[in-house]
Amino acid sequence: MTRRRISPQSTLIKMFDGEVLFREGDPARCFYLVEKGRVQILNRAGDLITACYETDQLLGISEVLAQARWTHTATVAGATIIRVFPANLLFSKIDDMPAAHQQFIGEVARLAH
Repeated sequence: MTRRRISPQSTLIKMFDGEVLFREGDPARCFYLVEKGRVQILNRAGDLITACYETDQLLGISEVLAQARWTHTATVAGATIIRVFPANLLFSKIDDMPAAHQQFIGEVARLAH
């Protein structure tokens, strides 16, 4: 069995069916790990699921890297447990990387948006 090392800066939240994780237009100040359950990304009208994230999947890293706003709304389907990581955790890890790696990650973030 593999054990994950989780940052003490993260927060665990429990959400219920239909709750909103983030809304379109909100600043992307965190990225997320779905510990259990499912997160659904909705189209702008809110009536169609355009993507899903399930147990052990990360979401929001490219938005945090780009210092963007969320372009869609995310809700949870059923009881869901999410680990929330602050943006500064990601940026502090990037700051410790060589300059070429930092540039590469910055370019990937720009291309993602």
